[in-house]
Amino acid sequence: MARGTSDSGMQPIAHALSIFVPVYGVWQAYRHFALLDALRRKVDPHGVDALTGAIGTGIWWLTFTHYSTEPIFQALDAIELAVGTAVILYGQHALNAYWRSRPGTPVEERMNEVDWIALGVAASFALLTLVGALMGPAS
Repeated sequence: MARGTSDSGMQPIAHALSIFVPVYGVWQAYRHFALLDALRRKVDPHGVDALTGAIGTGIWWLTFTHYSTEPIFQALDAIELAVGTAVILYGQHALNAYWRSRPGTPVEERMNEVDWIALGVAASFALLTLVGALMGPAS
């Protein structure tokens, strides 16, 4: 997105880590989706709802900030995983549509090493959560 705005001050790693700061992370998610909406509307009438991205991020954050083997918290972990996945897919779908629609040289869709690491960490977390829920002590 830094290329699309010519903003050399963008710091993707700092932006991603801001998600863990209460309230500020939701504000950053809103700003992120609003920028994505503005970029996409330049080349495509279909936009992205920034509030939806921020609400999804808020739900993810609320359920992420706990850990317990109690059944209610296991259910919240499942919600966290679903909402987090939905927010990422929502944003990535819009970003891919922007890249395909924008004028100029087409941008190659690819996954780099960081994408694979993040996907591996997320899949490992999901698998360990599922195994922990299935193998936990019976109440």
